[in-house]
Amino acid sequence: MFTLSLGISLSSVLPQMNWEYIDCLAKTPIRTFEMNAAMFAADYDGALRRAFCQMLQQSGKRVLSYHIPFSRLDDISDPDEVWRQRALSRFRALLREAEFFQAEMLVVHPSTEPVNQQRRTEHAAQLRRSLQELEGELKAKKMRLALEFLPRLCMGNTLADMDIFLDGMSDTFGVCQDVNHLMGQYREIPAMARTLKEKLFTLHISDYDGVDERHWLPGQGVIDWQAFVAALKDVNYTGPFNYEIRINTDLDIPGRLQEIVDNFSWIESLL
Repeated sequence: MFTLSLGISLSSVLPQMNWEYIDCLAKTPIRTFEMNAAMFAADYDGALRRAFCQMLQQSGKRVLSYHIPFSRLDDISDPDEVWRQRALSRFRALLREAEFFQAEMLVVHPSTEPVNQQRRTEHAAQLRRSLQELEGELKAKKMRLALEFLPRLCMGNTLADMDIFLDGMSDTFGVCQDVNHLMGQYREIPAMARTLKEKLFTLHISDYDGVDERHWLPGQGVIDWQAFVAALKDVNYTGPFNYEIRINTDLDIPGRLQEIVDNFSWIESLL
């Protein structure tokens, strides 16, 4: 029987990791986490990282994905070769941290913002070059890489873009379908999942107004969630239903986590 597994991008609920938050995460039914480079920025001696990994081991939870930062310094599609090489160096440094957490996947923005629209072809070629150069290292670490759908005029703002980036690439590479980033394409979200099929590695789940990204809880915007979960079932999606919402600062950390758990229960009722 098809089921969905609850995951969260930790930045959805936490400003940064601390001892209390590790205990809170251990007690939730959330199964998988997406990390980012800022989550342990103040953990200078590594004690919090080790405690977090111990919690994972004891609870059976896991870090499924690690989100690479997305400033220009991290843009592996940069047409300027010097900048692209710098971005690859930063990527490789973060790859070591992702490996420490035993992350199974890296989530990467296909570009920074804004993108010079006259140079989209150059960006696409540089991105493909970067993926090809990283493939051996990713395979050696048994990791996959998911390119995230992006909004507005970024690279990766259409399914056609993803086809260009991934054409001829191995199964090391796929897509993170951020359903909040598709702007006016929200009616096409279920069809996109069906088209991606096995290339759909992971999700960033939130709702929006059909105009610009909002990162609302599902059910608060325009997305047809019943149609979307039906599409996930049709393609036998095996990744997490990974929430990436805007932090509700009116709630404490347990309250924020419970808000996601309750919303996921509603999503499951649509199956």
